[in-house]
Amino acid sequence: MSTTDTTVLRAGESLHLRSLVSPSGGYALEHRQDGTAVLRDRAEGRDLWHVGTPGTAPGQLVLHPEGRLALEAWPAIPVWVSGDIDRRAVAASVTDQGRLVLTDPDGCLRWSRDPLSAAELAAYRTAGGDRLLPGQVLTEPLCSPNGQYRLSHDPDGRTVLTAPGERLDRQIWSIPVQAPGRLTLGTDGILRTGTNSMALLRWTGRYRLDPTAVRVSAVVVRDRGDVVLLDENGAELHDSRTAAEEARLAALRRAEARRQAKEAAKPRRPAGTGPSRDWFDLLDLSEGPCTLTLVEHADEREVLRRLGVPDGTIRSTTPQDLLKEMFSDADGDMWGALAVRVDRHVVVVEPCGSAGVERAKEVSRGTDAIVYYLDFDGWQSLAWYRDGRPLARYGEADSDRLERGRAAVRGSERGVFVPFMEQIGVGVYREDEDDDFLPPAVEVACLAAGIRLSGKDFEGTHPGAVLESR
Repeated sequence: MSTTDTTVLRAGESLHLRSLVSPSGGYALEHRQDGTAVLRDRAEGRDLWHVGTPGTAPGQLVLHPEGRLALEAWPAIPVWVSGDIDRRAVAASVTDQGRLVLTDPDGCLRWSRDPLSAAELAAYRTAGGDRLLPGQVLTEPLCSPNGQYRLSHDPDGRTVLTAPGERLDRQIWSIPVQAPGRLTLGTDGILRTGTNSMALLRWTGRYRLDPTAVRVSAVVVRDRGDVVLLDENGAELHDSRTAAEEARLAALRRAEARRQAKEAAKPRRPAGTGPSRDWFDLLDLSEGPCTLTLVEHADEREVLRRLGVPDGTIRSTTPQDLLKEMFSDADGDMWGALAVRVDRHVVVVEPCGSAGVERAKEVSRGTDAIVYYLDFDGWQSLAWYRDGRPLARYGEADSDRLERGRAAVRGSERGVFVPFMEQIGVGVYREDEDDDFLPPAVEVACLAAGIRLSGKDFEGTHPGAVLESR
């Protein structure tokens, strides 16, 4: 061994016209004057393989800090690299078996190139059937005996298991072996991609395993969809466990198919069968935030006062004038409320307000009040109060129960809204034609109050007020 040769190349170090020699001196990776790096069997006096193009200006062989060994031509032009970035690879060496390896700080393998020549790799036979055997190469996909699963290996270094789909094959499982070349199983029982013998470690994730200490006798694709590595005694070294995952996904697909079939079977609510939503659109309430409060047997001005509107600010106004005044403030810091008499109820509309929610107990004192609220994010709440006590109350966190037609989780009569929900098919009718109907919770509120609103109810002037937001 030359005094300038070394047995270990550390991250950040390089070789120029020197050699990386195995501990016994039997093998060496030589950086040569012709610009190549050659793995040489010094005991037998023969070159096993080389990288680089003879005749290029010699640069260096360097182990970069990101964990890749590279042969560079002058000036620092990459000619060959060992593989993908792997910051755990901190040292390069040649073993006494003639393998160039990269190892981590614990000495475990992160990359390995075997002393196999192109001629030796070319001698491998093509695998067939459902298994890859020693001395074979995976050029055509392996098929499970029932023909349902296919195992292939692409040029980028991914081994992939697929199954037939409706239009295209479905990918069931894949493992990146991070090395180019065909997948082979050597007669020595080592699973390789090209001359890289890390395939077993990549598949199993067991980087402390020495692949030369384990003899793989077959790679098998089974009918249930598992890819299995067998040892020389026929025992399982590794199982991809894809059958269990495939069964789980199949169960999810069946559940989704049942859900879609159930959804498709829901009756469609005919357009025009619900109450008019012209008043809802006239007041521009669809985007929120807004509050509707329906109060029975009450006076318009008294309801506004209970909402916190000072008596001296209440005046007659139209919906259009109220909205115009509210949004005339560039900062949008105004709050308004309009009280409209409809039969025995007062309907209070608060664009961008929520006083009906905050003061529901006070508003319902001595009577019934139903309050609907829609916030900025589309969450809804609905409540029915009687003389200051909630009969049923859906908060914003209960929007899902509200949309499904379930009973409220709070209140003394939590199912009081349910008959009205059933009447319009909440949670049953498909929502294909949302724009033809009032939001379900608004319609339920009107049904519960026993009123049917229309744009005519909001014509002319009504008691209202516009105040600075509180």
